[in-house]
Amino acid sequence: MEEYYEILRKSDLFQSADGETIKHVLYCLEGHVRLYGKGEIIYHYGDMISNAGIVLEGKAELIVPGATGDDSSIKMAVPSDSFGCSHSCITDQPSLVTVIACKKTKILFLKMSKLFSEEAIRCRFASLVTANLLRQTALANLEQNRRIHIMSRRSIRDKIWALLKDTPFEGNRCLIEMNRQEMADYLGVERSALSRELSRMKKEGLIDYRKNVFIVNKYQ
Repeated sequence: MEEYYEILRKSDLFQSADGETIKHVLYCLEGHVRLYGKGEIIYHYGDMISNAGIVLEGKAELIVPGATGDDSSIKMAVPSDSFGCSHSCITDQPSLVTVIACKKTKILFLKMSKLFSEEAIRCRFASLVTANLLRQTALANLEQNRRIHIMSRRSIRDKIWALLKDTPFEGNRCLIEMNRQEMADYLGVERSALSRELSRMKKEGLIDYRKNVFIVNKYQ
């Protein structure tokens, strides 16, 4: 596992961790590695989650299944990205997403619920991971609240404005780090409807855009 320590240090869970900490935590949280082929399911929607995953190699896609087959991709997990952390803290919690390997992918699994044992609470190694997990959870909650704020808007145009206003700008430019399909999924709208509304806003001189770089000329 030592060949993956640099990747793990980039993970939110192992920020500020040295080699000794990583080695100890992997042992305490029953760390084990599994290799998946392209298209293989890592988690099914509804699976009971007992282990969080950290991508060591490859790429995994997190998908929310739609009621009528219109699945939504919510994240591409690349090396050092984690998933299932909150669910694995509380045993036997069903997964709200399907996780699929996009190509040959290696995943490190950790039993996060063991962080709450008396031994782990007193352990300086485990306490670092616990603090990082708390920070990660807080940031995820803030992002979820941000998305709820944006999706609560009634019209597609209002959703677009809310997303733009909540994105850091340099002058009158901002970078939306999503392609059109990802942006549509994030806003909870159809891609075609999003494209039509963006075209209308551009024709009206309100905005301009080149791929995922947006220029706001004036707010409506």
